[in-house]
Amino acid sequence: DTIFTSSRYPKPKNYKTSSDEDGVTLTMNVPGYNKKTIEVTIDNGNLVISGKPNTGDTDGFEKRFTLNDNFDTDNIEATVADGVLTVLVSYLEEVKPKKIEVKVK
Repeated sequence: DTIFTSSRYPKPKNYKTSSDEDGVTLTMNVPGYNKKTIEVTIDNGNLVISGKPNTGDTDGFEKRFTLNDNFDTDNIEATVADGVLTVLVSYLEEVKPKKIEVKVK
């Protein structure tokens, strides 16, 4: 079951996704990049992660992930620490699992 579909440039290669009832977490190794050199955007249903090195070198990267309609694109969080970018993409409330209370009769 594919949640994300990736495309475009080959760098960075090291990323992974995991999911829980709240949404999907994407972690990507981005050594040498920081808050000022990484950009996370939503473009026509795609989560776009791009980066330009501090050195002014034009050899940056762009990675696109196609989001399906189950995601709340207005509720995305991105953090970078110790060379790892973490992006949390929440599910829309209507597609999150709902717990049903089991009653005793």
